[in-house]
Amino acid sequence: MNCKATWYAIRSIPVGTFPLILPGVHPVAAFFILRQLKRLGYSNCKVTRTGKGLVVHAHR
Repeated sequence: MNCKATWYAIRSIPVGTFPLILPGVHPVAAFFILRQLKRLGYSNCKVTRTGKGLVVHAHR
């Protein structure tokens, strides 16, 4: 997994459109991504791990 991609996903996740594909992001980042989305007012949030990274689903 890519440390730079993981750090970017944790610190400044782009929330423009969902589902959001985050290639190379470590699965441990899912906790921080979900926490940030909840803080921004998103609901029904889910992060799925794939072979290439993470896929984020959320609704506002």
